[in-house]
Amino acid sequence: MKKVILFSLLFSLLLSTTCFAIGVDWNSNTISAIGIGAAPEYAIKPGQADALARRAAVVDAYRNLASIVYGVEIENHTTVAELAVKKDTIKTSVSGVIRNARIVDEEQLDNGNYQITLTMPLFGTNSLATAVWPKEENETTTSPMNNDTLLPVPLPPKNEKNAVGMVTGVVIDCRGLGLERAMAPNIVDVTGRTIYNSKDVDNSTIVKNGLASYAKTDDPNDLAAAGSNPLIIKAMAVKDLNKNPVISKEDGDRIVAANKENHFFKSCSVVFIE
Repeated sequence: MKKVILFSLLFSLLLSTTCFAIGVDWNSNTISAIGIGAAPEYAIKPGQADALARRAAVVDAYRNLASIVYGVEIENHTTVAELAVKKDTIKTSVSGVIRNARIVDEEQLDNGNYQITLTMPLFGTNSLATAVWPKEENETTTSPMNNDTLLPVPLPPKNEKNAVGMVTGVVIDCRGLGLERAMAPNIVDVTGRTIYNSKDVDNSTIVKNGLASYAKTDDPNDLAAAGSNPLIIKAMAVKDLNKNPVISKEDGDRIVAANKENHFFKSCSVVFIE
């Protein structure tokens, strides 16, 4: 029994020292990876050994980061790797944003090896999103966002009556359903109809904000991305690896009608409460 326990401890230690990839942090919207490098045996001088160990760590970190990036699911079970296979331009763009990853931490370990930490953003400038959703020629040059924040700019009301009850976005309450975050989640209803997906938004807007925001509570400050007067809908279930909320047909009709009037989907004014 003691041998089994000892083996389990050694196996766990081995995993903890060889699995260096950190992965996707949805809270900070970043992808990070760690690389470890050792000096080759032919490196005799200390300075040379340190430089070669650091170089090996950088290469290892980029390799680990690429492994994570290509495994990220974009929309409806489609990974970055699958998109790259379909389009060489996306593969080239993804490789480019990986190369632009920043070294945010490095240190020399007690055994002489080097450890490097790389980070790249999911959204924004030089992000994975810029590679997945390149700017399209028919996109408008004026973004529906007034700055780099997540707050949507309400469209001008058609008349005074519309201004009073203008719906500024939608909040989907998914608490208790085990919702998982995704780069491009969809909203669907119980009939299978897609209420909201990436086709409703210009690529440049998705790159800046993400297709949806996530909140831990229903505090108005946490729901700011949906504006001051959002529709609040209770999800009935989640599907597609728990990434896409499912709502009733009636709630789907309400969202479609409100968006037809005020076009809040254009500014990604969608929030999911986890």
